Amino acid sequence: MTPDIKELLPLYALGILDADEERAVEAAVARDPALAAELASYRDAATAMIAPETPSADVKTRLLASIGAGRFERFSTAMGRLFDVTVDRAREILGLADRTASWELPMPGVGLVHFDGGPACAAADCGFIRLADGAVFPPHTHRGEEVSLILFTRGSLRSIAKDGTERMLHAGEELVLPQGSEHHLIAVGECIFAARAMNGIEIGGVPMTTPRSGR
Repeated sequence: MTPDIKELLPLYALGILDADEERAVEAAVARDPALAAELASYRDAATAMIAPETPSADVKTRLLASIGAGRFERFSTAMGRLFDVTVDRAREILGLADRTASWELPMPGVGLVHFDGGPACAAADCGFIRLADGAVFPPHTHRGEEVSLILFTRGSLRSIAKDGTERMLHAGEELVLPQGSEHHLIAVGECIFAARAMNGIEIGGVPMTTPRSGR
């Protein structure tokens, strides 16, 4: 055992030696149990210096979504197509739907998340809508084509047109409505859906376009 090896032990424990120095330490430790015990004590000290942190639920959700493990992963390809983004970007966007902090609450029972689509959606309002059981999204007119992708329902989502025509929607279904059409929505059980409204919507004749969010 040489003083040089002993001086290298704490640096080895921190993982900051070059390859030749690492090999020298490992060979010396293999020959000398006392040296091995000393190295173990340095490793324990190095571990104690790094305080583990438990990520928040939001961070965990975003990480899982980014690697394709979020609860809405099966919609990532459809989201990419609908919002003109890559599948990886679609996964990031889907992660927003599981973050409590993402949601705005503009009216009772209704939550909104705005995000930016790709170049083909530059003139569109893009976002998620969450409706509590029994909540109503008010009658509105589409200033351009609107496409909605249903991500989650505990029951169904009722789309009721101005003429009374009704459609019941469930997870995985799309609703495509042309420019000038009007309808309102009623949740039968909680539901979450993504919507792309070209040129926004009007409620009571008032345009409700949303500026790009930066998300």
